[in-house]
Amino acid sequence: MPDSQPQPPHSPSSSDPADRGSLLLCGARLTDGRSVDVRLHGGRIEAVGTAGSLSPGRASGPGGHLDLGGYLLLPAPADPHVHADTALTADVHGSVSYAPEDVQRRATEAALLQLAHGATALRAHVRVGDVAGLGALTAVLRTRRSLRGLAELSTVAMPRVLTGVAGADGLAILRDAVKMGADVVGGCPDLDPDPAGYVETVLEVAAEHGCPVDLHTDAADPARLARLAATAGG
Repeated sequence: MPDSQPQPPHSPSSSDPADRGSLLLCGARLTDGRSVDVRLHGGRIEAVGTAGSLSPGRASGPGGHLDLGGYLLLPAPADPHVHADTALTADVHGSVSYAPEDVQRRATEAALLQLAHGATALRAHVRVGDVAGLGALTAVLRTRRSLRGLAELSTVAMPRVLTGVAGADGLAILRDAVKMGADVVGGCPDLDPDPAGYVETVLEVAAEHGCPVDLHTDAADPARLARLAATAGG
């Protein structure tokens, strides 16, 4: 008998791209050392059983059986820190282009490279304001739409400065970025003359729009880190 009972079948409409029939993965090795068969249907795990215990199942077409021969089977990894707007630019001589078409090309290529290594969920940190304006974010959002169904690409809008006179434009752009579709608000408080004020501003914008927060600090000053943590924790 299988280790787990089959789940209720997923019944998508005929136009649902997830209706792809069954695929049986045979002889997969799990992290605990067990050898199992895994049956997939409609993009979902339908059943898991000891090796040799499962049949291919319904609607199994060509390629519906894959012998993994003891290869390790893992959940798809996620990368929580991708710089999609500057990806693949380490070897670029001179200034990096923030033209939307260049950003979209780089972001797409980088995401597909990640996908080729199994990563199906990526969080992209995108600069907003300054030279990039909202163009880089626009390009990454286009990339997100083009990858729908292949990979989940979430976006973090990251302004450089948010406090004082210099931060007024950054704050306006951050709010525009969320309205455009950025999933998360964040940034680097250490780059602002008032790190604590930066954190407070990010938290206010996040509260206004119901967004998660993603902040980065080099933590070189333990006292500053404690203050930032206290602000965020409150």
